Amino acid sequence: MAPTPTPRRRRRLGLGLLAGAATLALATSLTPAAAEPDATAAEEALAASEGISVAEARQQFQREAELSRTSEEVVADLDEQEQAGSYIEGEQLVVAVTDEAAAEKVRASGAEARVVQRSQADLDETMSAVEAVAAPGLVSWGVDPKANRVVVEVAADADDAATERAVAEAEAAGAEVVEVEGRTETTVGMVGGEQYEFRADGGTYVCSVGFTATDAGGRPAMVSAGHCAEGASNFTFKGTAMGTPIGVSFPGDDYTAFALAAGVTPSAAVSTYDGSATPVAGSSEAAVGAAICKSGRTTAWTCGTIQRKNVTVNYGGSDTVGGLTQHSACTEGGDSGGANVSGQQAQAVTSGGRLYGTSGVCGEKVGQPTVSFSQPVNEILTTYDLDLLTS
Repeated sequence: MAPTPTPRRRRRLGLGLLAGAATLALATSLTPAAAEPDATAAEEALAASEGISVAEARQQFQREAELSRTSEEVVADLDEQEQAGSYIEGEQLVVAVTDEAAAEKVRASGAEARVVQRSQADLDETMSAVEAVAAPGLVSWGVDPKANRVVVEVAADADDAATERAVAEAEAAGAEVVEVEGRTETTVGMVGGEQYEFRADGGTYVCSVGFTATDAGGRPAMVSAGHCAEGASNFTFKGTAMGTPIGVSFPGDDYTAFALAAGVTPSAAVSTYDGSATPVAGSSEAAVGAAICKSGRTTAWTCGTIQRKNVTVNYGGSDTVGGLTQHSACTEGGDSGGANVSGQQAQAVTSGGRLYGTSGVCGEKVGQPTVSFSQPVNEILTTYDLDLLTS
C-alpha cells in the first residue's frame, strides 16, 4: 500500500511561525446456460490489478456503473446546502448529506447516507478561497468527499514566503494541507492511447491519442490534451499527417480536438497494448471510488481508482488547470492526451501526474503514492460540439 501523505509540518521561517507545507432469475436444469461473453481488456486488466477473477472484475464494473448512475440522480435531487458529494465504498454508494431530511431521500434510493458538517456550498467556498491565494508551492487542491473537506497539497520542499502565506490562508479557510514528494508535470512525452508526434519550440514531442469522435457534419475528429497542441504544429500519426486542431484550451483547461486527415481512419476503441483493444460504448461518468484504466504510449495500459474530482493542479508557472479528475493509474511522460476508461465508458484524457526521480516515473515504481490527473471528456465533446465515436 502506498504511503499516505503526512500533515504539513509547522516550521519557523523568518520572523513568524507559519503553516507549511438486482435480483437474478435462476434458470432450471432444463434451460441451457448462456455462454459467458469473452473477457474485455478492461476486465482482464482490473482482474490482474486487484487479484480477482475476470468474472468478479466484470461484476465490479457493472456494479460501479449502476452506482455511478444512481449517484448522478440522487445528487441532482439535492441542493448544494443539502449534500456534499458522493463516492463508492466497497459495494455501496455513499452520499454525504447535511441533515436528516436529505438523508431520508438518499436512503430511499438505496444508497447510504452519511451526515457531514460541510455542505457542497461550504466546500466550494473553501475552494474559491484557495484559488484566490494559490502560490507556486501549492501542487493541487480539490474536494475529498470521503473526508468532507478541501485538501491542499504542497510541495515538501517549498519554503518561500508566498507559499507559506498561501498555506496559512488555506488552513484558515478550513482546508487540510498535506505535504507531498515528487513533482507534478504534464505528461507530454487510431485507437485511444496510441502515439502521435508534433513539433514545438524547435523540437519533436510525443503525446497519446484520446478518443475519436465526429463533428456536427459527421467528419472524423479526435480529442486529446490541450498542452499537446498549444503552440504546436506538424501533427503526425504513424508516419502520416494526422490533422489540425479545431481548438485548444490550456492552461485553465487541458483539452484540444483535431479534425482528422483523410488518411487517418478512427476506431471506437482504446488500445490495451497487448495486441488488442477495448471498445468504447459511451461516456457515462463514473463515481469517486470506481475503477479506471488509462492507455498511453509510455506506460501502456494501467489501472487504478478514481480518488477526487474537480481538482485544480499547478503545473508550474502560470500553468494552472482546474476541473480535473484525480486517480491512481500510473501515467508518465508521453501519456498525455491518452484515453481513460471505466469499463467501456470514456471518462477523460490524461493531463499529467506526480513524477519522481530524474527519469520521471510514477509513484508506484518508487514506493510513493501514484497520483494522476485527467481532463473529463464530456466537457471536451460539449465545447467542440462533437459526438463520441462508439462501438
